[in-house]
Order: sequence, then C-alpha cells, then structure tokens
Amino acid sequence: MSVSVTLPALGESVTEGTVTRWLKAEGERVEADEPLLEVSTDKVDTEIPAPASGILASIKVAEDETVEVGAELAIIDDGSGDSAEAKAPAAESAPAQEAPAPEAPQAEPSTETEQPAPAPTAEAASGGGSAEGTDVVLPALGESVTEGTVTRWLKSVGETVEADEPLLEVSTDKVDTEIPAPASGVLLEIVVNEDETAEVGAKLAVIGAAGSAPAAAPAQEAPAPEAAPAPKQEEALAAPAPA
Repeated sequence: MSVSVTLPALGESVTEGTVTRWLKAEGERVEADEPLLEVSTDKVDTEIPAPASGILASIKVAEDETVEVGAELAIIDDGSGDSAEAKAPAAESAPAQEAPAPEAPQAEPSTETEQPAPAPTAEAASGGGSAEGTDVVLPALGESVTEGTVTRWLKSVGETVEADEPLLEVSTDKVDTEIPAPASGVLLEIVVNEDETAEVGAKLAVIGAAGSAPAAAPAQEAPAPEAAPAPKQEEALAAPAPA
C-alpha cells in the first residue's frame, strides 16, 4: 500500500517550507519514524520522519524546492501490494439495495360517535319572550333552604331601582328577608308574583338599563262584534177592499 509523505505544520504562522536534503534515495528502505528528509522554514530547520516502514518509491519534491504545508513530498510503499482502492469493501461497490418502505399503519376506525349538539332550551327557542336585562334570582338563604315565597314586591314594573336597594321580600321556612336589586336600572318584568313560591336559583324578575321599556303585556283579543238584530218588519195593514 502506498503511504503519502506530506509537509506537516511546523508553526502557527508557517505556511510553507523548503526541502534542503533528502536523507534517503528512491528505492531505499525506511523505517517508521526514521528521519527521511530535512526541511527549512523562516522560523525553524527540522527533520521530517517517515510515517511508515517500507520502500521510498517516489520523491515528489526535489531538494531546494519550496512547497506549502500539506503538500505531498514523497511516497512510501509498505510492500503490502494492496492499494487503498483495492481494500474498499465489496459492499461499497455493490449497488445498495433499497430498503422496502415501511408500511404506513392503518388508521383504526374511531369507536367514538359524535354526540349531537344539545337542543336549545325552550327559553332560547322562544326568541326572547321575556324582557332582556339582568335577572333577579332567588339566592340560597340557608343550607337546607330549597325554596321561598314572594311575600311583597317593593317596586313595580317600570320603576327605577338602584343596585343593592331592597326589591322584594321573601319568606322561607327558616327566615324572612329582603332581596336587593343586583343592578341599577328599570324593573322591566316581574316573573314571580306575590304569594307564589319559587326554587332557589329561579328567576324572580328582570332589571333593564335605564330608559328600557317594560315587557308589554300580551294583547287581548277584541271580542267579536255582535250581529245586529234584523229590523222588525211592520205588519202591513190590509188595504180596504174596494166597494
């Protein structure tokens, strides 16, 4: 196998060197690390050792010639007779077989069924039958209290109320208390009338912004007009018979 002898780096700023003397001639045997040639640079004169044992097959740079760092100076034949190319594994020369592409995993059918969207509530479907605004709801008035009875409304529909102003009175089996208005505005609608019972969380009334009109009461059907009595026909007087 042929081994190349190159000019090594001989200093940080050294970029080239001059061959001053060959210590071996072509055809001579050299041993690894044996001085092979002398090189001179602008900073140092040194000997270059043989990188391997073998026969000095060829001198590429003659004496007094200058070359750059890394340039090939000579070739040593180590006697193995095998070139680097011959030693290349047969696997590299043979065309690489294409590996079969992995099969894509089949997507498993989803076992989850799409849940239909919940149907809108009756209030939403009705298109806003009640006035829009802030709902007044019956708060929890005790751990075991589940309902309460409206005993008196302190405001009427259309009146202005202020936030935290007492709005109605409620009676439960444990306590009688006043329910304050949750917001300022106009009492647009009373949902639960006096003496009616509602569960905790139920809507009692609606408060709208100032200037809002209260919910209009449903129009009553006008009574059908009564049929006018037919005019009485006067009894025709019998005309006197001619004489």
